Amino acid sequence: MRDIKWVIGLKDCQNGGHRCATAEQDEKGPESMMKKMWIVFAVACILAIPVRLYQLMNFVDSKTGFFTDGNVTAGIVSAALILGCAAILLLSHREKSISFTFGDLSGFPAVIFGGLSGAALLIYSLHQLMLVAAGRDTWYDDTLEQLPIWVQHPGLYGALALLGALAAINFLVLTWGLAVGRNPYAALPASALIVPLWSCLDLTVMFVRYTEVVNTIESLYSMFMVIFLLLCLFAQSRFWAGVDDLLSRRLMISAGMCYGLLALTVTVPNLLMYAMGRGAFCSMSMESSVLYLVVALFLLALSVKLACAGNADARYEKKSFN
Repeated sequence: MRDIKWVIGLKDCQNGGHRCATAEQDEKGPESMMKKMWIVFAVACILAIPVRLYQLMNFVDSKTGFFTDGNVTAGIVSAALILGCAAILLLSHREKSISFTFGDLSGFPAVIFGGLSGAALLIYSLHQLMLVAAGRDTWYDDTLEQLPIWVQHPGLYGALALLGALAAINFLVLTWGLAVGRNPYAALPASALIVPLWSCLDLTVMFVRYTEVVNTIESLYSMFMVIFLLLCLFAQSRFWAGVDDLLSRRLMISAGMCYGLLALTVTVPNLLMYAMGRGAFCSMSMESSVLYLVVALFLLALSVKLACAGNADARYEKKSFN
């Protein structure tokens, strides 16, 4: 179809027509769309992250988790996130040509953050297993505080820890594949499902945990963050297994960037609050914040490579037709 469009466009140019200009604009589409998506991402981050940090520092009731400013700052953060994610999804949907190979994803940032993601998830999962094994021994009953989830649901939490350890190994294997430019899932495509299965169970555990406490906007941020993570990882698993299509490639980029936007908005202020010794105002633990942050940096590094691959492909096609 692209070849036909360009042949028609060239003939029209020779005959004095104007369709060649339209064809040239279409060819520039993928490159310009990627730039627009990253501009939206950057603007949303600039708006949401500082406001949320200011919100945590000044307007959070540590006992109830509610905001004391009439939800003004929550409205600003929520609007930035909703509009940012909606714009990214819309721009991705308008993208008609996304083509890349496994080798296109290989890069130093992706390898570094992929390794960090695997290491962080492995440490986090082992810590979860230790908590489940210890049970009530590491928790002192207090009628004023709610029992942690590993005491209330040890089976569910233990399953999450075991699946997380397997997912961590998958992250490390994938990082090796990115480093050498070889798809490690080519011989066993089914193993690509382990990471999205971990994310699915993580979403289930998060839902159970947040429905047993007072619902806050913070919980919604975290829930949608993990939902976008699951969508991105599932689309990635299709790509690793070699059964991807245009829809899954779009989802790899758009869901990954939406997750990155939410993850940076949630985790960066959280970690800054922990660094200032005010972690009691955060609804997410420091360990979870570190894990979600490094995974976000890994997915964003892949998105950068995907954008570069798409731009290079567009420039190559334009050059070949000129």
